[in-house]
Amino acid sequence: MIIHWFRRDLRLSDNTALHAALATGAPVIPVFIFDPAILKGERFGLPRLKFMLKGLEALDEDLRRRGSGLVVRYGDPVEVLPKLIAETGASAITFNRDVTPYAYKRDTAILNALPAKSFDDVLIHAPGEVEVLKDDGNPYTVYTPFRKRWENLPKPDVLLTDRNNFHSLEGIGSPPISSVCALDFGSTIDVPDAGESVAQRRLERFTGDAIYHYADTRNQLIVDPFGDPHGTSGLSPYVRFGMISARQMYHAAARLLQDADAISASERHSIQVWIGELAWRDFYNHILYHFPHVLNRSFKPQYDQVTYRDAPDEFERWQAGMTGYPVIDAAMRQMNQIGWMHNRARMIVASFLAKDLLIYWRRGDVHFMKHLIDGDPAANNGGWQWSAGTGTDAQPYFRIFNPVSQSQQYDPNGEYIRAFVPELRDVPTQYIHEPWKMLIPPKQYPAPIVDHAFARKRALEAFRNPNKGDLP
Repeated sequence: MIIHWFRRDLRLSDNTALHAALATGAPVIPVFIFDPAILKGERFGLPRLKFMLKGLEALDEDLRRRGSGLVVRYGDPVEVLPKLIAETGASAITFNRDVTPYAYKRDTAILNALPAKSFDDVLIHAPGEVEVLKDDGNPYTVYTPFRKRWENLPKPDVLLTDRNNFHSLEGIGSPPISSVCALDFGSTIDVPDAGESVAQRRLERFTGDAIYHYADTRNQLIVDPFGDPHGTSGLSPYVRFGMISARQMYHAAARLLQDADAISASERHSIQVWIGELAWRDFYNHILYHFPHVLNRSFKPQYDQVTYRDAPDEFERWQAGMTGYPVIDAAMRQMNQIGWMHNRARMIVASFLAKDLLIYWRRGDVHFMKHLIDGDPAANNGGWQWSAGTGTDAQPYFRIFNPVSQSQQYDPNGEYIRAFVPELRDVPTQYIHEPWKMLIPPKQYPAPIVDHAFARKRALEAFRNPNKGDLP
C-alpha cells in the first residue's frame, strides 16, 4: 500500500504525486493532515480555512464515489506519518512539493526519515530546474526576462489516468473532516462552493467567453468574482488549494491560441495576458524559493532601513475600511465580507498603506493572508513588496498610486464603491470618488485620513533617505 498525502493538491485529476502512486498498481490511501503549526501561524485565518474545508469535503465525496474516502489526521506530519505507516503497513508515501520555508524544512525531515518521494506539481515550471535559471545559473529577479525564458520552455502535459486503485479504507479509522468550530475558529463569513468539479466548470466558463476580453476588462473593479466570469477568472482560490492545476489552466488557454483564424489579434492578446498571470505566479514562487527572507524582510535590503510610522489607529481604520477614501474602503470591506479582493484593488490598498500611511508593508501582507481565501504566501508577498517598492520590480520606489485617480479609472460610475460602502450609495457620481468635496458631505462617512499630496511627499522622502531603525 502507498499513502498519498494531500496538501495543496485537493484534486484527483492531473495530480503528479497521486498519479505516480496510482501508477504502481498498489492500493493508495488518501490522507490529509491538519498541521497545527500552519493552523496557528500568523498567516492563517478563518476564510481560507472555511474554503479549504469545503474543498476537503468535495475531495472526500469524490473518493467515496470511487469506493474510498479521505483519511483525516491532526498533528505534526513528522509524527503522524510514521504512525500511519505502522497502522496501515504502507510501504511508501507520495506528496507534492511546496516552496515555503516551513514546508521545505518539514518535508526534508520526512524525506530523510521515511520511505517518501516528493514531486513537482504546484507550478508549471518548478524552481531550481536549470531550464528556468539565467545562463549564469542564478535565478531571475526581474519578471520580464523570467517571463521570456518561461514562455519559451515546453510546458508539461496534463496527466491522464483511468486507474482507480484507491484503498477501501477497511480497518483504517478516520474522524470526520473537522468543522471550523472544532478547529477553534469562529464562523462569520460565507465562502463560495469549492472542489475540483466547481473549478473545472469555472475554467470552462471563463475560457468560453471572458478570456477573450481579459486584457480590456481585468482591471475593472468587480463586486462578485464568483458569479458569471467577467474580467477576472475567479479561479485564484481553486488553484491556491490545487482544486485545479496550473497545467490544466495553461493548456485550456493555450488551446485557444492554436486556431489563428478563429480569433482576432485583440482576443489573442487577451489570452496571452491571462497566461502571463500564470507566469507571475511561478515567478513569485521562484523568488520565495531562492530568497526565503522575503517573507519577513524586504527583497531589497536597503528598504529595511525606511523609518515607517507606528500608527495603530490608522492601521485599524485601514483594516475596517474607514479611511475616508471610497475605493480603499470598498476594497477592504469586500475582503472583510467575502474573503476576496480584486487584484487591482489589492495594489491600490497596498500602496495606500505602505506609502500614504507609511505603515510597514509586512503588516498588510500578514493581514491579507489572514483574510483572503486565495492567500498564497509567495504571490501575496510578491504583490505587497511590488506595491511597497521594496521587491523585485525594476521600477524604483517612487510608484505611488493616487487612490482618487485609480478609483475614477477603474470604477468610473462608482458601482463597486456603492456595493460595499452603503454610506455613499446616494452620493452623486460626480462626487462618489471624493465625497468630501460635497457642500454637505455624508454624515456617516469619515473625512480622508490623510491628504494624498502631503502623504506622497512624506513617503518619497522616507524612501529616498532611509534611516536605519527597528521595524514596527
